[in-house]
Amino acid sequence: MKLGALALSLTFALAACGGGSGGGTGAMPTSGTSQLSVAMIDAPIQMNGITVTAVNLGIDKVEAVGNGNAATVLQAYSSPNVVNILNYTSAANALNFSGTIPAGNYQQIRLLLDTATTTISYTQNGTAYTDVPLTVPSATQGGFGNATSTDPGDGAGTAGVKVNVSLNAQAGNTYGFVLDFNADQSIVETGSGNFMMTPVIVATAVAQSGSISGTVLNQAGSPVVGAEVEATQNGTVVNAGVTDTNGNFTIDALPAGSYTLIVENSYTTQAGAQVTATGYDASVGLSLTVSTSVTVTAGQNATVTTIVD
Repeated sequence: MKLGALALSLTFALAACGGGSGGGTGAMPTSGTSQLSVAMIDAPIQMNGITVTAVNLGIDKVEAVGNGNAATVLQAYSSPNVVNILNYTSAANALNFSGTIPAGNYQQIRLLLDTATTTISYTQNGTAYTDVPLTVPSATQGGFGNATSTDPGDGAGTAGVKVNVSLNAQAGNTYGFVLDFNADQSIVETGSGNFMMTPVIVATAVAQSGSISGTVLNQAGSPVVGAEVEATQNGTVVNAGVTDTNGNFTIDALPAGSYTLIVENSYTTQAGAQVTATGYDASVGLSLTVSTSVTVTAGQNATVTTIVD
């Protein structure tokens, strides 16, 4: 249950623009192949009492799942491709995968992770901890829109992570998806020095994807750090971002549509971690409504005026 919610009704209209990438619409596929690209991004992670410096993913391969056949490999590595997902902060600086897929209908994008090299590095009470294992449980389902799941992987030492998509790939066409990995929503400390990652990925077709960014400050003009800013539609969270040490936030991979922003100063992440923001003014109260609207085209960012928390 979320505590201390600071609700801000900021409505956004994100207008989709046309283009070659997309998913889930169109005529029935024909025989032949299509091109599929995946751009994965994330943002800094906030955890109470812990400064996270790296969330390392040991990626064995990336696949498209569907079409009534075995998964199609977009990209595979002879040894795990270990990347710190926190280094890839925007669509312009994304972790990219691409490949050729048979024309057809696809329902998921799957990452196969090497569990030995999927780790977290952090500092706590002045002590640095490097490459601490991140346990990925199998057979889970959750995340925003209940769209992310895990599986036992392809054998010992691996774990599968899947995010739902809707792609009707037509022969000869090119498609793309933006994946917001949401490490801040995915990782929880389960005991002293033990961490679990239940991925909370949001996937949106490139042709429909926009973002929202802004800054949350208190009445004195100082940043509010570690607050969760949610983009909601009809009371449902589509995606969220977390304010950094400067109070800045970005919410990525938002489909075209109208959104209400909700700022949570004390909240429970999707993985079950309890987080309380610092720097917010208790005198503001539990809710604050600000009427601001902005129109964003797909592929662009909508910047909101400073939010006083």
